[in-house]
Amino acid sequence: MAEKNITCPNCFDTKRCFEETVVVPNTNPIKKFSSYMCFNCGYMSNTLYKNDTDELERLKEISSELMTDVSMYDYDRKIHWFPSVLNMGALGIIYPDGTKDNWSWKYASVRKLSKKEQKDSAYDGHEHTLDMENAKEYGQHEFVEACKDMGIIKDI
Repeated sequence: MAEKNITCPNCFDTKRCFEETVVVPNTNPIKKFSSYMCFNCGYMSNTLYKNDTDELERLKEISSELMTDVSMYDYDRKIHWFPSVLNMGALGIIYPDGTKDNWSWKYASVRKLSKKEQKDSAYDGHEHTLDMENAKEYGQHEFVEACKDMGIIKDI
């Protein structure tokens, strides 16, 4: 497994965009798989998101309209990049929100439910929920700030 900095094809950042490559075991000829993540703009991709692949179609099916609207094509790698949805369980979720022409990143932390809320059938007996109503908003190129607030990175 190897990780290296790359130039992001979306925001052109050179310090916060990474490619991680692994050799797929038991393949002949040897195949490699790469995943990509830019912590500056929040876009991600991998080598499976090529035109006319089942993987790309599946991703489009489960993605929001916003995510497909603002996705971009990387002509150098011949793959599609999408805004990330970063769900870190107890730490919360970072997600894109808005419309194609006016969108931002949001970070929703996890909050403890009151005893009354826990009894509500909507929460199915859970003790915590995502605090979507009080999600903090970030600009399109402030994804790394949302990650810092979530507590998953100190600085990169």
